[in-house]
Amino acid sequence: MDKINVLIVEDDPMESEIHRSFISALDGFHVAGSVGDGLKAIDFIRDHKVNLVILDIFLPGLGGVETLRKIRGSGKNIDVIVVSAAKSTSTVNEVLQAGAFDYIVKPFVFERIKASLQSFQQVTSTITQGPTEIDQQDIDKLLNSRNRKNLNASLPKGLNPVMLEKVESMLNNSEKGISSEEMAGFLNVSRITARRYLEFMVASGRAAMERVYKDIGRPVNRYSSIE
Repeated sequence: MDKINVLIVEDDPMESEIHRSFISALDGFHVAGSVGDGLKAIDFIRDHKVNLVILDIFLPGLGGVETLRKIRGSGKNIDVIVVSAAKSTSTVNEVLQAGAFDYIVKPFVFERIKASLQSFQQVTSTITQGPTEIDQQDIDKLLNSRNRKNLNASLPKGLNPVMLEKVESMLNNSEKGISSEEMAGFLNVSRITARRYLEFMVASGRAAMERVYKDIGRPVNRYSSIE
C-alpha cells in the first residue's frame, strides 16, 4: 500500500510542527505539506495528492468547518480528522454532519491521534486493496474499525492488564478526577507509568482529560472516568 499523504492545516507553527513530527514517525504516513489557513488548504489539495487532512477549526480567513465542507465537496477522495480546541456541541455536530472521519479535542494524548490515524489506515487498506464486493459481516467490521478507532486492540508494549484494571477502578471511584501524580502515589508506580495508563484510558474512550490551570505554576492534567 502506498503511503498516506497528509496535509496539516494549523495556524499555530508549534502545533503544526508537533503534528508533523508525530505523523512522520508513523509507518505508512507522509506529510505532504502544512498550511496555516483554509484557503491555502483548498489550493494545496487542488495541486497536490492528499489522502488525509489534519484540520483545526479556528483558522484565519476561511474557518475550519467551511474548509471541511469545501474539501468534502471537492470531488476528491480525501478524508479529514479535525484536531481542535473547539468543544461546543454545535461545532462538533457540524463537523460530523460534514463528514469528518474523526474529531479530536485539544489538548490530546498521542495514543488517541495514533489510534485515529491507524484506524484510517486500516479502513483505507480494506477499501483500496480488498475485494470488489464485501458482505454484511465485512461491512460491519469496516464500520467497527472506523468507529472504534482500533482502541480495543492489544495493550501497548509495557502496559499490564491487571494494572490497567486498577487504574480504571481508581478513575471510576473518583468524583473529582485524578492527576498522573496522584495515580502514581495510589498505585506505587512512577508518574510516567501512571500517565501512560491514563493516556491509554483516554485513547480507548474510557476516560477524559481536562487541563486545569492554577494561579501559580504549570497546569495540571486531570483524568476522569467516562461512564
